[in-house]
Amino acid sequence: MKSNRTLVRIWLLMVILCAAAWAQDTASLIGTVTDSSGAAIPNAQVAVMNAAEGISRKAATNGSGDFLFASLPIGSYDLTVTSTGFKKYEAKGVVLNVGEKARVNVALEVGAATTEVIVEGASVAQVETQSSDLGGTVTGKEITQLELNGRDFKQLVTLVPGVSNQTGADEGGVGVTANTQFSVNGGRVEYNNWELDGGDNLDNGSNGTLNVTPSIDAIGEFKVLTSNYGAQYGKNGSGTIEVETKSGTNKFHGDAYEFVRNNMFNSPSFLQDGVAPPYHKNDFGYTVGGPAYIPGVYNQSKTKTFFFWSQEWRRDRLPYTFNQLVPTVAERSGNFTDICNLGPADCPIDPNTNAPYPGNQVPVSPSDPNVNALLSLIPPPTTSFANPLIPGQATFYQVTSQPTNWRQELLRLDHNITDKERVSFHYIHDSWDTVEQVPLWTNATSFPTVQTALPDLASACWPACRRLSRPLC
Repeated sequence: MKSNRTLVRIWLLMVILCAAAWAQDTASLIGTVTDSSGAAIPNAQVAVMNAAEGISRKAATNGSGDFLFASLPIGSYDLTVTSTGFKKYEAKGVVLNVGEKARVNVALEVGAATTEVIVEGASVAQVETQSSDLGGTVTGKEITQLELNGRDFKQLVTLVPGVSNQTGADEGGVGVTANTQFSVNGGRVEYNNWELDGGDNLDNGSNGTLNVTPSIDAIGEFKVLTSNYGAQYGKNGSGTIEVETKSGTNKFHGDAYEFVRNNMFNSPSFLQDGVAPPYHKNDFGYTVGGPAYIPGVYNQSKTKTFFFWSQEWRRDRLPYTFNQLVPTVAERSGNFTDICNLGPADCPIDPNTNAPYPGNQVPVSPSDPNVNALLSLIPPPTTSFANPLIPGQATFYQVTSQPTNWRQELLRLDHNITDKERVSFHYIHDSWDTVEQVPLWTNATSFPTVQTALPDLASACWPACRRLSRPLC
């Protein structure tokens, strides 16, 4: 009894925390059952089953022979149709993608019910006939096997016709660098709708980044709708990107990975005296999913409750090169002879006499707080890169390391309450920090004496909590 009360509290907490979502990312299966002459067969028994996720639903055809299974999670389903006086029909492996509305029409053959007609699901439900949506689906195989510089799923939206990359970057990023500037059929880049498991994932403050960026290894597949999609997506007037995370199955699965890039693999530039600048990128993590056993609560928990858990870390140490003109050592002490040699018009003028300072020496007090404040912000020239050929000019050259640390956790729980109801809980948390080597929102001509620290930026998302048949919250 105590364990039952604990479980009830857990489910209530999930309902309270979940955000509103309308499950646009789920699929539906519709069809018509007829005989060999094309006449409708009413009250035929239709069933769909996804054994991997414990989903089993049944329905009877109406007077027109039609059936409908709505709000089905993506995956592979077996469709079975039976009716008195007809052979049993079974379509194995009907694959439903994100937001797909698949139609499977069944023509039953006269015969004994013990005789089966089995077809491969790959040969049915291939053409979208139930909606006017235009777009394309990026499958899990494409997500995991296509090479991505930066391992950012958003780079894959350009696989769909009509989408162009307007980010200006060839490498994906996280945090404030997770740019979402993609134009769909020529639409404005800020008018796209980004959804994660049916919930809004666009940062509505900037319309330029996402609240959370799910790991590549945690995404099952996603769909890009380019035009003609239904009003249920709403809100935005350009493209819609529906991302579906992976779910657990009745068997345990997982992986571990690390992607490494290091300056030992790089060649130095001509200014670096044979030494490559520091460049380290480590992207590592793991995923695990399977049935969630709850001893003493559910005797068949292997087919009722499933979980998927993912964690990923990024450790980037990227070179940031400064190559700026700075005052010479003499000029820092007030001696501008090198500039005055170019001509009197270049000499500092004494406002009291309206003439160049005697000896081209501007009086500088070492105790002047204004002088000290300015000199502390402008570094002295580096000896090896001073420019003696051009009077009055010296160079500060330095390569610093810009650190970025990112971590993400993703949890998805799916529970089959009955054969008609299924509740899902999704939670994603990002934690990100970096130190910009120059002040943000400048022309980036400063020095590493003034930096911008962005510590412990975190975002969390409860993108969906729903039932199979209708939204739960």
